[in-house]
Parts: sequence; structure tokens; C-alpha cells
Amino acid sequence: MKIKLLFVLTTLLFLSACEEKPFYVANIGNAGSLDGPYSMGSISVADILGGGGDFGYGAVDGYPGKSADIGRMGVPKHIEGYWAKKYLEGGFQYYYRISADIDSELAEKKVRTLLSYYKSYTEKDGSMQVLVEKERIQVLYTLVCVDLYSDCSPREDADSQNWVKKSPRGVTDLVVLFDGKGEMSPTPFPDSPYED
Repeated sequence: MKIKLLFVLTTLLFLSACEEKPFYVANIGNAGSLDGPYSMGSISVADILGGGGDFGYGAVDGYPGKSADIGRMGVPKHIEGYWAKKYLEGGFQYYYRISADIDSELAEKKVRTLLSYYKSYTEKDGSMQVLVEKERIQVLYTLVCVDLYSDCSPREDADSQNWVKKSPRGVTDLVVLFDGKGEMSPTPFPDSPYED
């Protein structure tokens, strides 16, 4: 009986030592768009470590858009905020908002897939990106491996789930951690940065 108990305790200790701990994945953030100019008024992404990043970068146009230091950010778990589609000549066409949870377990699996994706590229601090297109909003993660500067060859069988995609410009690899739709309004939402 003592031997069985010792075996069970040893097994549990071994398994708990192998458990992967939460980790920081990005210190750079990008905010951009796929269909012209927007105002990113107030968009925040919370992470599983109790922190997160602010992606309210103001006027953006194109991908990857504006870039900023976001400190140390872990795997995302929630997105909340406001953005607005701009007329080319100025002013706003439509207003959008979102408050949604992100499947952090799935997001972490995707991040870990990208972190072990390359044969020889060793950078482990990536960029967390928020990308809008009308009411659609995405949270993306990339290690910014560019073939022109680095060997971005994937390891064999590195992505059995086909989670790794090319960026909108086709230059880097990324994983989509969240893809959702916000609410749309022709007038500013109450308590938004666009309310008079």
C-alpha cells in the first residue's frame, strides 16, 4: 500500500512540475485596419496575468498600422473598446463598440504553436495586434519573422491544426487569437470617446 501511495504522489509531483505556467508573449502592440482610415478611440485587451494592453492609438490606416510599446502582455482573455470609421475628407461614418471574452486556452495553444513554429528563428517576444474592418475586430499575434532578414522556414509538422496564417500583406506569419464583431451605430455610443 505504501509503495502505491508513494508512486501516486511521485506521479502527481512530476505532473505538477511539467505544468506550463502563464507567460508574457508581447511587448509591442499594433493597431490597424483593412479598409481605410479609422479612429481607434479606446480599445483595451486584458490578459490572463492580470494586465493587458491599450490599443487606442487614434487615427490608423492600413496593416499593421501604428505601433507602440505595451509593456509586458500575456495571452489575451478579453477585449473591450470603441472605434469609428472615418470619411476620407474627415468626420466619422459609423461608430463601433465591443465587449467580449477571448478563449484564452485556445489562444494560448495558438501562441505556443507559433513560438515553436520556426526551424531556426529564435525570437520569442512578439507583437499583439488589433485589426478592424467595419464592425469586425481581430486580435492577432506575430513574431514578425520576415524572410528578407531571417530564415522563416517552418519546422516539419509545426502546425498540425493549420492555425498559422500569412499576415494581410503576406510578409509575416501570425495566429488569430480572436475574430469577432462589434455593435455598429450611425451615432456615437453613450460614454464613448466620440460622444459630444
